[in-house]
Amino acid sequence: MNIADVQPRGIARVSGRVVAIQVEPSDAPPAFTVRLEDATGRIDAIFMGRREVPGISPGTLLSLEGRVCESEALPRLYNPRYELVPSA
Repeated sequence: MNIADVQPRGIARVSGRVVAIQVEPSDAPPAFTVRLEDATGRIDAIFMGRREVPGISPGTLLSLEGRVCESEALPRLYNPRYELVPSA
């Protein structure tokens, strides 16, 4: 599925490249946000309760699966299942 095709409240499985990471400061509740991009768009994945996810860094190829939440900026997946995609 392309990122542009995801629907709010639907289950989506998307793949793309990590283009940005945001980690909440130590005085805020832990959250690790990954921005994933494919040729059709961008989506944010928020891993609540974590400040890092092993293997995920900018440039990583990643596959995500979860329920899409609608937001004003980009669609979001909270605590999605993820799989690192080997680079060719």
